Amino acid sequence: MSTRTPSRSARRTEPTLDSLTRGNSQLRRQLAALRHDHAELLVAARAAVVAHYDGQALPLTVLIDTLDQLDALPEYAPQLTDTALAAVAPGTDSGTGIATGTAALVGRRIA
Repeated sequence: MSTRTPSRSARRTEPTLDSLTRGNSQLRRQLAALRHDHAELLVAARAAVVAHYDGQALPLTVLIDTLDQLDALPEYAPQLTDTALAAVAPGTDSGTGIATGTAALVGRRIA
């Protein structure tokens, strides 16, 4: 029979009431923040739909502003038209179509 004691990594400590309470409080705060963000997005989406129905010029403005406040606005990278592409990169190789200008292009986007 071996008289070896289990190593420290093999021992498991039982969670204390204090650690469980702290963990529960943190999860409740996170859930409250998620509910708040969800409610704000829902209000902004409804406002965008109502603005569209009313025929306003920029119905997505409220939704875009709300997404921006929540740091959830996706990065906007507009596609370049042929005219804009020619203006940005006037020197392109006619054989390959690769821009030889100074602007860094990725497909039809400026990198």
